[in-house]
Amino acid sequence: TTVHWHGQQISAESDGAEEEGSPFVPPHGHLRVNFTPRPAGTRWYHTHAMAMADLTRGAYSGQYGFLLVEPRSHPGNYDQEVFLAGRHWEPTIVHRGAPSNDWTVNYGLCSLTDRALGHGEPIRVKQGQKVLFRILNADATRQLNLTLPGHKFQIIALDGNPVPNPKAVDLLTLAVAERVDAIVEMNQPGVWVLGSTRDEDRNIGMGVVIEYADRKGEPQWKTPDKSVVWDYTVFGSDAKIREPDGRFDMKFMMMPDEGKPFNRWTINDQMWPNVDPLMVKKGKRYRIAFHNGMEDSHPLHLHRHSFEVVSVNGKPTAGVMKDTINVAKNTIVEVDFIADNPGPSLVHCHMLE
Repeated sequence: TTVHWHGQQISAESDGAEEEGSPFVPPHGHLRVNFTPRPAGTRWYHTHAMAMADLTRGAYSGQYGFLLVEPRSHPGNYDQEVFLAGRHWEPTIVHRGAPSNDWTVNYGLCSLTDRALGHGEPIRVKQGQKVLFRILNADATRQLNLTLPGHKFQIIALDGNPVPNPKAVDLLTLAVAERVDAIVEMNQPGVWVLGSTRDEDRNIGMGVVIEYADRKGEPQWKTPDKSVVWDYTVFGSDAKIREPDGRFDMKFMMMPDEGKPFNRWTINDQMWPNVDPLMVKKGKRYRIAFHNGMEDSHPLHLHRHSFEVVSVNGKPTAGVMKDTINVAKNTIVEVDFIADNPGPSLVHCHMLE
């Protein structure tokens, strides 16, 4: 297997991706990796082994964890810190039949705290507290949609990077591998479910109970307004972004793979490993336009770098720094990055399906 330090700006040898030349951890063996963690923020680590159709391997296996890199100085303007990682478990391959005639992965169990909703300890809070939630979508294939009825999430960081324009929202949407740091002011005493807005996921465990001090009873749930669309640009500023030194287009298309469980995908009509690398020069700024003309979303991850979100379907923004971004169906997302970490850097969709 390999261990990828997701969101860390380290050497290709230490990054934990075979495609970049990182060494494997040998079977029944060990591998020592040394690096200086940077940048600060909510990062994570996970296996980078490909699962293909083996649902016991790779991201399906549960080999992951949080990596919190604390800054040298931290305002600490909250009373409690909670880590939540959304996961689906017990995967099975299912044939969807007509009209798509393709395959998908279904799941039998979910968790936000390594325990299904109702089978673990509640998160205990007090009225007036500010709770910092560090939330990760550690899933192999599924988007994570969360709400806490009666409360708002004040978004302060995306993928561990502080946003220039913190905003309060009712719903969180995290594509695979994304992280959100959000402060919630506990101002609605009671017993609540912080859970998935998708009934089918919440019913098999995607949630956790929030219990105020001196309050008991059945956890309450209220169906939110699901028409609200997650928008990266609202967390950005209107600062002017300088023109890049170079540009790349990446166009995603699907190719049916007859007789096999999953479809195959191409970028610019090329399929891994037979792809042309994007050649860059150290210190230069580059813009990548991700074009998704398909009906499936693609959470795109750039290894060993952070990038700045420039626009989503033509809507400009600035200052939102990420390492993974969801390119929704029929969407174009532009991001800029600075080539400041020499060596091979993989860019790929984080969906295993």
